[in-house]
Amino acid sequence: MASAGNAKPTISVVLPVRNEGRFISSVLQELAEQDFPREDYEIIVVDGESTDDTVAVASKYRDRFDRFQIIENPKHLSAAARNLGYRAAIGEFILYVDGHCRIPSKRLLADMTAIFRQNDVDALCRPQPQTAGPQTYFQQAVSLARTSALGHALDSTIYNDQERVVPAASSGAMYRRDVFEKIGEFDEQFDACEDVEFNTRVDKAGLKAMISPKLTVEYAARTSLRRLFRQLYRYGYGRWLLFRKHPSTLGIGTLIPVLFVLGLFALPFTWLVSLKAGLIVSVPYVFYLIAACAVSLGIARKNRRSLIFILPFIFFTIHFAFGIGFIVALTRSQR
Repeated sequence: MASAGNAKPTISVVLPVRNEGRFISSVLQELAEQDFPREDYEIIVVDGESTDDTVAVASKYRDRFDRFQIIENPKHLSAAARNLGYRAAIGEFILYVDGHCRIPSKRLLADMTAIFRQNDVDALCRPQPQTAGPQTYFQQAVSLARTSALGHALDSTIYNDQERVVPAASSGAMYRRDVFEKIGEFDEQFDACEDVEFNTRVDKAGLKAMISPKLTVEYAARTSLRRLFRQLYRYGYGRWLLFRKHPSTLGIGTLIPVLFVLGLFALPFTWLVSLKAGLIVSVPYVFYLIAACAVSLGIARKNRRSLIFILPFIFFTIHFAFGIGFIVALTRSQR
């Protein structure tokens, strides 16, 4: 299913989606309203055999673009979708946009092209705050928790607010076409962190990346502890696969949640062994509780005082789910 103009577009926008019927309409609308010549970009929706109305909704936007196509992704995974999108793309630059985000700037495509043209860079990174609204009480808490030093990886750049050269690893999403020719495609063994793995290879190849607040894309925070747990569990699982392929990626930000979970499981047994051992192992958790409450209190004072009642549970879920995901992936790999 495709429509195409005659001239070769500058940008190929790839949307890897599955069951995004509730959100894809707004994303496509924001792409259609970009302050950028219609003939200079194409839209490629890669659908993982959605069981909702994603394809039907996306098809309604066919006439809003000079070039528009929908591709089937029988493997369902995002990595496979990204590769299918790249293979179908004919633009000079490849931009990946998720089906459940918000594009606040009508100049995203124009600014992206300008930054590529004006700087000798191979990839562009984007801030990705979880501020897409309207937000519920819980979503506001998750959004604020994730922007704090306690709530996301220490080396992450997804909340950066300055234009500067950065490693591509945590937030790369826009690439020159020849990047794929230099490092290959996305690794389809990854169900999560496939973008981090790809961007790790961008960095290892010595390619240059830059981030800019002009390229910000907003995401919606998870709406419940269960969904937040599932999200961070997948991240943790993907981080083990990333470590297995790229051992140098195992940093302190990954190890802390893993040790946090292992210590929790060991805690009851240490108390059974001896009072002294139990007290020693408990000390880090006392400091963790103090830190989580202190950070929560600081966030609540600046934003909404009632958030103090949910933020400590959100921090615990973030760290526990990530650690569990990593440990489960490690255990399965040993089998």
